[in-house]
Amino acid sequence: MAKKVAQIIVEVLEQAGVKRCYGIVGDTLNLIAEHLDKSSIEWVHVRHEEAGAFAAGAEALLTGELTACAGSCGPGSLHFINGLYEANRNRSPMVLIASQITGARPSARLPNWKPPSTSGSPSQAPPCSTFWSIRSNWSGHLLLN
Repeated sequence: MAKKVAQIIVEVLEQAGVKRCYGIVGDTLNLIAEHLDKSSIEWVHVRHEEAGAFAAGAEALLTGELTACAGSCGPGSLHFINGLYEANRNRSPMVLIASQITGARPSARLPNWKPPSTSGSPSQAPPCSTFWSIRSNWSGHLLLN
């Protein structure tokens, strides 16, 4: 049976030595949460994404080990920014799993959902990337498209 991407991500995190993942579970993160539950990685639920990012960064700074934080799409991903910045500034080994809705219609539970407007110039819509920062014997970033 083929593996799901969520399972592969969790396996890679385990192999990288992640012991804890801080965050909030949401619809777009359910598969990651399911595979985290089956792994050796402990899920630490927080009340706000920013708190999760700061907690993961603090643990990484204190232990020197890779720590993860995760959250669902939309504003939740934006709330990680301050904690990610602080972790980067402190050179703390931390990875963020930011999930996203794909497809023309994200969910049957959102009957009034409409895709974003495509009117206007392309410069009004900044490019979006998934940004991972995994550090083990090197300092840098890997951009996954």
